[in-house]
Amino acid sequence: MRWPEAADEIVVCDGHLTIKLFKLADGWYAQVESAIEGRIFEGRVTEMSGLLAGHPIVGGLADDDSEEE
Repeated sequence: MRWPEAADEIVVCDGHLTIKLFKLADGWYAQVESAIEGRIFEGRVTEMSGLLAGHPIVGGLADDDSEEE
């Protein structure tokens, strides 16, 4: 099996959220926009987890998980 060539640009649309990733030499440049809330994030990331780290919504989800335990 032969793998396809790596993409230089990735666009994902899910509901009201659009994530655009542009390949850089040592990471990715990301744009995350919501049709409801507008621009959520724009900047350089080295790991995909960097898109969500520190975002208030993710922090709230982590708090909810700890209450269930």
